[in-house]
Amino acid sequence: MEALTAEEPRELGPYRMRARLRETGTARVYLAHGADGRGVCVTAARPDLAALPAFRTRFRAEAQAAERLAGPWVPPVLATGPEEWLPWLATPFTAALTLAEAVALAGPLPEEAVRTLGAALAATLERAHAVTGEAFQGLGPDVVLLTAEGPLVTAFGVLGGASAASAGEGGRLGVTVGYLTPEQVAGERPGPAADVFMLGMLLAYAAGGAGPFDSGPADAAAHRIAHSVPDLTPVPAALRPLLGRCLAKAPGSRPAPAEVAAELVPGGAAPLPGTGWLPPRLTAAIAERAAQAQELPGPVVADRVPEPAPALNGHPTAPPQPAWSAPQPLPVPPQEAPRAAPPAGALSRLAADRRSLLTAGLAAVAGLAVGAAGVLAFDGDDGDGKAPAVDSKPAARPQPVPGAPPAARWGYAVPGGKLLGTPLVQGAVLVVPGATLTGVDLRTGRQLWTRPELAGLAQLQPAGPDPAVAFGVGPTDFTWFAVADGAIRQKVAYAQLAPGMGTTEVRAHDGTTVWFTATVGKDTALYAYDIATRTTLWRRPLGRGETFEWATAVGGRLIARRPAAAPPKGAKQVLAEFFAVDPKTGKDLWARSYGTVLPTDAAVLSPDGTLLTTAGGGLQAFDLETTKLRWQRGKGAGTYGTPLLSKGFVYAPDTTTKVAAVAAPDGREMWVGSTDLAPTAPVETRTVASASGRTVLALDPFQVTALDAASGERLWKFQDAGAKEQSADRGTYRAVAAGADAAVVWHGTTLYALPVR
Repeated sequence: MEALTAEEPRELGPYRMRARLRETGTARVYLAHGADGRGVCVTAARPDLAALPAFRTRFRAEAQAAERLAGPWVPPVLATGPEEWLPWLATPFTAALTLAEAVALAGPLPEEAVRTLGAALAATLERAHAVTGEAFQGLGPDVVLLTAEGPLVTAFGVLGGASAASAGEGGRLGVTVGYLTPEQVAGERPGPAADVFMLGMLLAYAAGGAGPFDSGPADAAAHRIAHSVPDLTPVPAALRPLLGRCLAKAPGSRPAPAEVAAELVPGGAAPLPGTGWLPPRLTAAIAERAAQAQELPGPVVADRVPEPAPALNGHPTAPPQPAWSAPQPLPVPPQEAPRAAPPAGALSRLAADRRSLLTAGLAAVAGLAVGAAGVLAFDGDDGDGKAPAVDSKPAARPQPVPGAPPAARWGYAVPGGKLLGTPLVQGAVLVVPGATLTGVDLRTGRQLWTRPELAGLAQLQPAGPDPAVAFGVGPTDFTWFAVADGAIRQKVAYAQLAPGMGTTEVRAHDGTTVWFTATVGKDTALYAYDIATRTTLWRRPLGRGETFEWATAVGGRLIARRPAAAPPKGAKQVLAEFFAVDPKTGKDLWARSYGTVLPTDAAVLSPDGTLLTTAGGGLQAFDLETTKLRWQRGKGAGTYGTPLLSKGFVYAPDTTTKVAAVAAPDGREMWVGSTDLAPTAPVETRTVASASGRTVLALDPFQVTALDAASGERLWKFQDAGAKEQSADRGTYRAVAAGADAAVVWHGTTLYALPVR
């Protein structure tokens, strides 16, 4: 940390600057605080670059990338000011060392730490490539942070990863990249595989304390990168084969990021607070950074303050230094002799004096092409912003290690990019409701037909005994159509069912009967309707507070839920009341409450009459008839998400990284699996089982994770590489259907068929 100089900003947006943390090639990073006093990292552009339209365009794009990638290993974006006099971006403050600082202080990282670091960075690259379809270009020893809880990536494109930048003639921006790849030396545009080469360079530096192309003069480093065999002698032997593949000259010979992550840490890289993934010397330095931040003048409060490192060889580590008043060196435990910094080879020189290596430039006006000298040039109109086309038949790729993601059998871009509810699988056809109703070959992903006149048709289901016909709910009528070609077989307007009936909502179905709610005038009622004979079976008015947002047909009854009339004696909240309706007559059978289950708690009914809920954050199983608690697991708000019952087992995701499998009859824990996330906030995860019951898929906002249903072993994870989204919120992955050998999932604007067991 360094004191602010007279020309540096004191305020940016709602944040007050307290000290300078570090500098990058294009920006300065400040420790600041907002109105709540919590510590914030504010990355602000260099004043000499802020006036360039090209810089602002790139800064805006990379700020959007940061928002879209927030999650595991990437800090959330609190606020941005891309249009202010100094463009800036704010993220939560966490005490950390850059990788360059860590290697300079303590030398090469231990092999296990390198594996954790590499798996986390590879997972980040995998997500970045899935979101953008482009090279990330944000890795470097000065922008990868090491915290007590794991690595963090703080750059999101060529600006963040640059070693230097300058204004050129006509307001053009010249950016000197930190690392070169063989294809860049050849003047080619870097693709996603270039990031894997950069990752190999970075991990070789972390593991060996020197870069793989260090030997020789700095001005010949580009030639060595393009033509020489990397020197991995300082790297632990177990890591050399993988890093050698990452550093392959041909982009197509490099492994995918997911394969790198799976080989480095097969069980998943998710270090938690206190697990000590870093050596004590670095943990002590990080704790010192946190203490310095706390002692700065002004209310700077870190979200997490790591504990000091434990004693080494019976000796305590260095005590905290006095309150900061000037730049402080990193602490060195007194019992250890200071270690020399690693030799300044090609990789470390690229971080320290890259200008001597990368001088002359190639002007790539509106793209990301880079010449042999490694200088990018931009004008104010950077790129056309067009999304890449979605490949409907992704090419298969080798899977050399367990845990590598499967190649999607196909990808189908939904017309209009909008999905209206869950598609219907009927025979070999996937019927997709959206801006137009389309039929897709379930085996190939090829579109078979489209029906614009059925736009808005949703809540699809089989129409009874005839497998060739399906049923859907439209804006003004019920519709029956042929699955083979989408031809309309029949329509029944809602006004024919009851004069003045408006839009209907199907709440449950069982066989050929659907139960739907509709409003006529001021009265709302529940209707039972036979979609095979096209007749109304009965109508039941809904009382005040009654809803059918949750309803299940089980055991010859229709079970629904509503808020109880009043809270029980001594209780502060209104409980949920479950009630049963005779599906043939619409008459009420009974109404009951279960434990402390609330109207908002997730609830699932099993065919054997078990009610599974997540009341109080725990997982509970009640007897539907007696209301007695059969078993309970866990307590505390926010522990479990919606449970899944499949073939005698309950699969319950929590709000972090875990999925638990328990025996349905007694709640015995069978296993706990991990989705290999490191979320910065609670995540919603849903589970679905394959038709065979051998695979459980966990779907969250970041990925699809396949778990072995028998053991909980993580089989693979999938992240889409569909069209680039401009919105930061692409929504969570959702399961559409899970068959015997394939599952269809939806994300962004695309459906994917993934092989399952």
